Amino acid sequence: MLQKRNLIVLLVLVVAMVTAVACQPQTVEVEVTRVVTETEEVAVEVTRVVTETIEVEGEMVEVTRVVEVEVEVPAEVEMEPVTLKVMNWSQEQADFYEMAAAEFQKEYPHITVEWDTLEQGQYRETLPLMFQSGDSPDIFFWLGSNRVLTMAELLDQNWVAPMDTSVLPDDFNGRWPDGSFLEGINVVNSLPYSFPFNDNVVWGPGYMYTNKDVFTAAGLDPDTPPTTWSELRAVCETIVETTDAYCLSVPLGGDLLRTWAPLAGMNYTDTFFDYQQGSFNIDDERQMETFDFLQGFFNDDLVVPGNNDKNFARQAMANGQAAIYFGGAWMPGVFAGYEVPDLDLGVFAPPVPDDGRSGSLRQSFSENKYYISVQTDHRTEATQFLEWMTRPEGYFATEYLAQGFGTLPFADMSQYVADEGMIQVIDVANNNGIRVGYPEPVVACPDTAGSKAMTNANNLTKKWELISMSEALLNGESFAATAAEIAAAKNAEFTDTLAEEAAAGLNVGVECFAFPEWEDITQPYDSSLYESHEMPAAEGEG
Repeated sequence: MLQKRNLIVLLVLVVAMVTAVACQPQTVEVEVTRVVTETEEVAVEVTRVVTETIEVEGEMVEVTRVVEVEVEVPAEVEMEPVTLKVMNWSQEQADFYEMAAAEFQKEYPHITVEWDTLEQGQYRETLPLMFQSGDSPDIFFWLGSNRVLTMAELLDQNWVAPMDTSVLPDDFNGRWPDGSFLEGINVVNSLPYSFPFNDNVVWGPGYMYTNKDVFTAAGLDPDTPPTTWSELRAVCETIVETTDAYCLSVPLGGDLLRTWAPLAGMNYTDTFFDYQQGSFNIDDERQMETFDFLQGFFNDDLVVPGNNDKNFARQAMANGQAAIYFGGAWMPGVFAGYEVPDLDLGVFAPPVPDDGRSGSLRQSFSENKYYISVQTDHRTEATQFLEWMTRPEGYFATEYLAQGFGTLPFADMSQYVADEGMIQVIDVANNNGIRVGYPEPVVACPDTAGSKAMTNANNLTKKWELISMSEALLNGESFAATAAEIAAAKNAEFTDTLAEEAAAGLNVGVECFAFPEWEDITQPYDSSLYESHEMPAAEGEG
């Protein structure tokens, strides 16, 4: 049955002098009716009615007659109802996702989006089980163990299908900055599998959030944050001595990265891999220096006590139990979801070592997060939803930014971001350059997209560095021996896997991951250096 969504009627009145029986004027009325379904115009009906005055037996009589009817009706069109299941984490954004699903259905009435949002830990346990049972969502959110190679990991697991390019507009890729779509990262054989959801300049870890009221209560200027490690230490001592609050609120376990990244990133790198030398690096003296600095806060009771997760740690700062929480760009939206309407939030760059900044956080192709399941029966509709979601001036983009949930590379953040905290985050990122472009092994060596060396090493023990550091922090123990053990085990697995892969025909080697020509880690890697980068010898060479 033809489904009419709207009816457009155009009335055109044309008065012309024509030759009739009595050479009287006639009026021609043309009615054009366009019948439109959800997706396209499917019929055109043209009716021409002529009204003229003629002489009949000596009297002038007005006569109206249909002189032509043209009807073009194609085959019958029926839109079958479709239900798309979408899953991700970020529970604090669940209400927004429900509203977005409702807005999408206004444009696509036959598609119902059921958006399920779980806690991150539960999500990571649940989604693999859903794929195993053949009951995966149509669209899902995922970050792999190597975030840049998430797509490669998901292809290896047979979880993902490409987007349906037949329903994508020609300018789809143009919504993102140049270079956002790269073979091996979010594209395979020119087919897109994903897209950068968040930008890679602002988005990520590395920000120092403060409760300004605690600073004020301690007699400190809330708008003058600590900028060096020594200043941070002095501020923390003052806060604990003069108020009932602790200074730092630090999540432990796998969540320790939120505190670790900004401190380690300003000293060396926020990764556990050295892209200058091509090796796992938790035992590097600069990493150990950062650990020892952080452990001093635990040893001197400057940190909210307990083995706390990220949710507890965040709320402790928001509620005034602590003054400082290190976290990612998404935190203004998280804090806004707590019942602390009077929180006076400060957002600042992380403090640097006393002798100056000597490192940077990694800016990489790590923000490809939404994928279409290979198990879906609705790949076209799933693609239509992702296309709708990424429209630069569409509901999702404008409201996501306006509500302060994060940053998007496919929309004008300066135009739509309204949250003061998020505006501060963007300013900190843009004015301090805390994140720089690291070299990408897959660009230097395309075969690394198929390598499992990095993944195998990281999978020896999940979040090995973070969990081991957390235990040492809680127990006041040295971390040096454990760090050396972790680095040795991961490097052995890494190099052994590369050797096996090279023997099997992959053109990979440690050279793909080592960029000694990148001499200053505080500056972005110069992409022109890829041309002179040392490559592994192909099979049979050397």
